[in-house]
Amino acid sequence: MNDIWTIESDRLRLQVVRPGSEIYGRTRFNWNGFVNRITLDGEIEFAEPEQRDPNRGTSYGAGLCSEYQHPEALASANLGEEYPRLGNGYLTKTRPEFNFMVNEPCRPFPTIWDVAKDEIHFTTDIALCQGFAAREERWVRVQGNQVQIRTKLCNLGKRAIVAQEYNHNFLSLGGEPVTPAYALHVPGFANLAGGRFMGDNLYGSDEKQELRLHRNPEGPYMTFLDTPKEDFAPFSFRMTSDNSTLSVTEEDSFTPARAVVWGVEHCMCCEVFVQLDVAPGEEQEWTRTWTFDR
Repeated sequence: MNDIWTIESDRLRLQVVRPGSEIYGRTRFNWNGFVNRITLDGEIEFAEPEQRDPNRGTSYGAGLCSEYQHPEALASANLGEEYPRLGNGYLTKTRPEFNFMVNEPCRPFPTIWDVAKDEIHFTTDIALCQGFAAREERWVRVQGNQVQIRTKLCNLGKRAIVAQEYNHNFLSLGGEPVTPAYALHVPGFANLAGGRFMGDNLYGSDEKQELRLHRNPEGPYMTFLDTPKEDFAPFSFRMTSDNSTLSVTEEDSFTPARAVVWGVEHCMCCEVFVQLDVAPGEEQEWTRTWTFDR
C-alpha cells in the first residue's frame, strides 16, 4: 500500500500522507489530510518540515497539518484509561496533561478513504469512549493554484464536543529563508503591536496590519493573537516577502477564536483556530482555502 498519494490540478501537485503510514504516525497532528509537499507549476515548493536542525526537538509536522485540542476528553479519563483523541485514535492516558512532543499509546480510529485525481475524501468513525463519539469527514481538494480542506464533524455521542482545531502551516516562499523581508499580513486581528510575544524578534504593526522580524532568526519565535475583529469576514491572512513575488493566502469560512504565529529559520506559520461546539446529534462544518501565487 502506498504511503503517499499524489493529487493534482493543472498548476498544483500535492503529496498527501496515508493514515497509518510510517511517514507520520504520531499522536499530535490529524492523520487525515496531512499534506507534506506542495509544488506549484512543477518547480516551486512551499511545504517545509517542522524542524531541519536534528539537534532540536520536533513533533514531526510538515506542510499543511492540523490538530484538535479537546481538553474535556483528556480530563474524562483516569491514568491508564483510554480517551478519544480527535484526529488520531483511542489514546491511553499516561500523564495528567497532554504533551504533543510525546507519542502516546494509540489504537487508531477506523478510517476509509476515496482517492480521485484532484481530491481525497476521508471518513473516520469514533465509537463511544468517555461519553464521546463522532464521525469526521474531511475533503482535501486541489483546483488551479488553490488547496481546499473542508471538514465536517458530526457528534454521535452523549456529551457535547467543545474543542478547537487549527491548521499548522509549515510553509516558506519557494524555500526562501525567513528574514525581516518576510511579512505576515493579518488584517482580521487587532492589537498586533501589543500582543504576547515569545522573545524580542517578532513584532507587530497595527497601522500596516502585519507581523515581521527585527533580524534573521536563530531559533523559534512566537506570538499569540487574541483579539479577532468580530465584523471581519471572510477572514484571511497572507504571507509575502520583499524579495519575491511569491505569496501564500489562507481564507477561512469562520471567524477565528484566536491565532498563533510560530516560526523558525525556514518557515513562518500562522495557526488559525476554529471554535467547535457540537451538541449530541448536531454537526459543524468549516473550510480553509489556500492560494499559492507567483
